Amino acid sequence: MLYRLTANRQSFKTIEFRKGLNIILADRQLPASRDEAAPQRRTRNGAGKSSIIDLVHFLLAGSAEGALKSDALAEWVFELSLDLDDERLAVRRGQSGGRVTIRKEGPGFVSDTDPTELTNAAWTTRLGKAWFRLANNRQPGAASFRQLISYFARRRRDGGYDDPVRTFRAQSNAVIETNLAVLFGLDAEIVRRFHQAKNALKQIQIAQKALRDLESAAPAGTRRVDLEAALSAQIAAATLARDYLSEQINSFNVLPVFRELEQELASLNERGRDLSDEDVLDRESVDANRRALEAEEQDRAPRLEALFAEAKIVFPDVVNRRYEEVVRFHHQLIENRQAQLLSEIASAQRRIEERRPDREQVEVRRRQITAALRSGGPADELLRLRDELSEKEGVVRALEARLNEARRLEKQAEDTQQELEETTRALRQDRRERDAIAYRASRTFSEISKRLYEKPGELVISANEQGLRFVPSIPSSQSAGVMSMQIFCFDFTVASLCRSRGMGPGFLIHDSHLYEPVDGRQFARALRIGAEYAEEIDLQYIVTLNSDELTRAESEGGDDFRSFVLDPILSDVPQGGLFGIRFD
Repeated sequence: MLYRLTANRQSFKTIEFRKGLNIILADRQLPASRDEAAPQRRTRNGAGKSSIIDLVHFLLAGSAEGALKSDALAEWVFELSLDLDDERLAVRRGQSGGRVTIRKEGPGFVSDTDPTELTNAAWTTRLGKAWFRLANNRQPGAASFRQLISYFARRRRDGGYDDPVRTFRAQSNAVIETNLAVLFGLDAEIVRRFHQAKNALKQIQIAQKALRDLESAAPAGTRRVDLEAALSAQIAAATLARDYLSEQINSFNVLPVFRELEQELASLNERGRDLSDEDVLDRESVDANRRALEAEEQDRAPRLEALFAEAKIVFPDVVNRRYEEVVRFHHQLIENRQAQLLSEIASAQRRIEERRPDREQVEVRRRQITAALRSGGPADELLRLRDELSEKEGVVRALEARLNEARRLEKQAEDTQQELEETTRALRQDRRERDAIAYRASRTFSEISKRLYEKPGELVISANEQGLRFVPSIPSSQSAGVMSMQIFCFDFTVASLCRSRGMGPGFLIHDSHLYEPVDGRQFARALRIGAEYAEEIDLQYIVTLNSDELTRAESEGGDDFRSFVLDPILSDVPQGGLFGIRFD
């Protein structure tokens, strides 16, 4: 549950929340049309309704969005009071920096303890563990707190009102299904493994296609056989051509002196390659040590004061040396490390320089032998044949490398396909074993939708070779806003399931954008159902609305919601907005 949203500026409109339905209302006082005279320009963030949701996200480890990125708020510090782990806490955070301040609160928002500072990452971990039982060491592809909390505070900017199961545009099925498995009480680890295997198989198939595309120049008939067989046949043909040419060279008749020169040339070529390889290794060593040296230079002045103070707090009986001794010791370590790196750089450069005469001598002798061989008639033909042999050997090596890669990919594809089939069976088995959970989710969705419409809607939860699918639907209606009402029913279903398992933040926030396409009668019914259902499951339901929208709901629905409206009422004039200042 949320209790209070405030800031360190008097102009900010502090909001104090309560149980059940909370309506945050904004009056539209400035004319919407440019043709109408306006006392001043419309503020950039209007009355600040969306900024309230942005602030909740920001204080729950999110990024600064919308108006919160404005330079006008650079020095502001915001605070949110909330329940966490059976305690009431107040979290404070400013626009700059990645740290938050946490303190316990008692009744009347009075601080019970000294504040504790946390990194935003640590705050994220704590929230995820407290509200969604997430592990500290998050695995790749596992559910994240920021993704989960978005189901309880959707934002239009993110595309949260486009689809019931999706809270962000371009959100992948893997992310959606893993997160919803956590919220619905299904096995999220199986879902994660399923999508990892599915994605891995897709990447392998892409690599296999790239290999097959290399065969585009092959005859049409050969392209229809499997890649390994085609490559094996090509290797056989290329090897035959190489061996035939090798026999020609071995039987080639040249004077003994040219044969000796040819053998010496082969030895020189090998020696040249060895020297080149050694130079490459030493140059890489020089580059690596220079980068390490630059890193050491940048780290010459670490936060020793802070480190010393923190260590003294954590280990008061251990840290006894004086600060000056620690500084001298640290500087000595850096100087020793730099001396070692400089020595290694100098040694590598010296070795490169020492090999230079050898490289030059090898190159001079190679040119001499090549010139002598090319002046010898038959020997020139021998060199040509050897060049051709080298090309054919390269073709064979390339084909063998492609064959090995094809076999490796095929083995990976077989293993991954088997893993995908196993996780698919596990996914279906988990869905069957947890049928009671799926049944309760579907029944809850149907109950809420039945309050809205004459017929109950349906929430289908299926597990198949495509993954874990959540498909909500409500009865077809001629009225607008069917998608909005699907989101309404789906969000309350998620909140209800979490509340029944002691999970979730205890609140649900909807922006006015959810109700814009809904007719007034349906709008009023949804607000009333939200108020009643929130009371039934002990949920805090927060809605931001424009005053004319609420008037429309009350007049067309014949209901009165004034008792749910919080003070103060915002307006779109600068001093009446959430921040109480003008944004140009």
